[in-house]
Amino acid sequence: MTRSWFLLASCMLSGACAISERATLTEIDIVTSPDGIVALPNDAPEIFRRHFIKYTHVLAPNGLPIRLLAQDGWTDDQVKHAREVLEFLLTDFPGSEYGNDKSDIANALAERKATMVLFNTEEALEEAFRSGLGRRTDLSMQDLRANESPAVGDEDYRAHRTRDAAYEEIWHLVHDYGIKPTRPRMITEMRQANDAAAARGWKAWPDDEPEEHPNEYMGVLIDNYYDLWAVHPTLYEARPIESGDIPDGKSHFGRYFANSREALRQQDPQGYALIEKFLPPHLTYTPELPTAFSGVFSLALDPEAAYTRKTQHLRQVALTGDGEAGLIGNAFANQLTGNSGDNVLTGGGADDRLVGGAGDDTAVFRGLAAEYTVTAEQGALRVVDRVAERDGSDLLFSVEYLRFSDQTVAAALQF
Repeated sequence: MTRSWFLLASCMLSGACAISERATLTEIDIVTSPDGIVALPNDAPEIFRRHFIKYTHVLAPNGLPIRLLAQDGWTDDQVKHAREVLEFLLTDFPGSEYGNDKSDIANALAERKATMVLFNTEEALEEAFRSGLGRRTDLSMQDLRANESPAVGDEDYRAHRTRDAAYEEIWHLVHDYGIKPTRPRMITEMRQANDAAAARGWKAWPDDEPEEHPNEYMGVLIDNYYDLWAVHPTLYEARPIESGDIPDGKSHFGRYFANSREALRQQDPQGYALIEKFLPPHLTYTPELPTAFSGVFSLALDPEAAYTRKTQHLRQVALTGDGEAGLIGNAFANQLTGNSGDNVLTGGGADDRLVGGAGDDTAVFRGLAAEYTVTAEQGALRVVDRVAERDGSDLLFSVEYLRFSDQTVAAALQF
């Protein structure tokens, strides 16, 4: 919920902002890394190597990088999550008013050397500021801390403990260096919606920077549209959230009067309409679960599993490693991807794509075997539920078994 203005403000206030005098990052190759995350090169300027050890980027259409620099407290899974959120915010939303083509937003970010700086803690951020990171480099920075960004699928995420600030903070980067230069009408509408929400009880911050309130407001809308506060988290930057810190039905420690997509739709229709002009109803990225993950990961809303308030908006998910694990889809047309272990994949409703990978994998269906048609289709297996509004038509790759409500059969026998 805080903005780290001082990283750039320090440079401007000191008058030491001449681009020619400040350190920069040259092109860094990430293609050789399987997950696109590399060690910060030894030939990077010392001011960067002093604070960061990991690097990745998202390429804008103009071929320039939008960078992410991470400290040693960030796991690769956390870095991937931050990168995926950035990619998601920059993914086109066809047919929308402000998100139909976001190439100019991404290009503006890259041209301004926009960079997410991923610190371990707030103390580490402050130490970097004191060392001159802001005034000695030419990057346009926005921070995010490891203790406010759990990786999708890790133990913290599934327990729904830590408040996930990735969406809000990465939105601030996109807003400051991408939206401002390219979407004047959106900026105007953000101000109008912010002011209308303020009249209904939205308490914006920082209190002494009203010009920034629409930016913060949009971050709050994104959080609530994807149900990050529908069940209140229990940790904020590694500190316990005490009972009563977040009033029932509210989010962001009571500053906003709604805490879910449905509440947002009902209580802040102007803000809800604004979100739908820029972002889709579902999350477009494909999280890769940590290699240590075990058990079952569900995209279907389950009142007994708080984390599914967040995953209900995903359409794709992939397992990694070689452990035995299961994936459950939701009402979207899902893609569920297994690992090299034995996996159980349950598509659920709609027309799903189930990819087993290595191992002995099982696809699960809700009806009797006799209620499905199974056919071969270009190296895959098509399983069609003849009962309407149930399992749909699923395409299976590298799946060895089909589990129906009355029996389990070998997929090979269906060819």
